[in-house]
Formats: sequence, structure tokens, C-alpha cells
Amino acid sequence: MASLLLLINCNKHMILALTISHGRMAPCFAGVEICLLSEDENIDNGVRISTHDWHPLSWGYELRRKGVKLLLCSGIDLSTWSGLQGHGIRVIPNIMGDPEKVLTQWRQGALQQPESWPPYSPDYRGAPSYQGGKRRRYRGGQQ
Repeated sequence: MASLLLLINCNKHMILALTISHGRMAPCFAGVEICLLSEDENIDNGVRISTHDWHPLSWGYELRRKGVKLLLCSGIDLSTWSGLQGHGIRVIPNIMGDPEKVLTQWRQGALQQPESWPPYSPDYRGAPSYQGGKRRRYRGGQQ
């Protein structure tokens, strides 16, 4: 833990985190390894921490305590995304593959943070009808 704090305090660059499981981008958050590194650091030099004892609602708090400003991840649900953004952490979701390649893509500008919560499929209930979504009726809303 002391080396992690030293990394954060001495580094003037942005700290980013990647969710990793078995050497690939993890499909979820529960019990995965997080690699913390500065934006220009090699992934092999990143600090690895486990999330096994983290409560799901404390992700934003724990990452903010470690100075993380950006999370690169695969799957994420709306409440986790909102909680992370509420702690000032930008999230780039839906990333798959080798973490080294993912990091290279991000550095080249190929990965961008979505402006808002993205629907994952055309049958997403909140998607507009022209995208194949099914709108639910709300008070005063359309069908």
C-alpha cells in the first residue's frame, strides 16, 4: 500500500485503472484485479490490487482514494457507472481484449468516453424506436 501511495503522490500524470481477470479485460467488477498506472506508464509497471473485499457500492470511493481519474473496463451497469462518475471518475466501457493493446488504443485516441449511458443492444427498452427499442408508457409520455 505504501508503494501505491508513493506512486500517486509523486506522479503528476493522470492515474488510470484497468479491470483485469486472467490476463484479459474483465467482463465484470466483482473480485477482479485492478491495474493502476499513470497515463504514460507501461502496464507491467502498474500497481495491481484486488477487489475481492470491496463492497459494490464502494468502488467509486476506493478508486478515488487511490487517485484514479479514468477507468477502462468491459461490462458495467448503470448504478456502478453513476457511482463512479459521482466520484469524479471517467469511465470508458465495453472494452475487450488484451490489456496492453487496450492501453495502446486509449493512448492513440481510439477509445473515448461515451457522452451518456449507452444502450447495449437494439432491444434495450430505453432505445428510440428507430433503433428497434420498445418505449414504455410513462405518465404523460408516449407509448
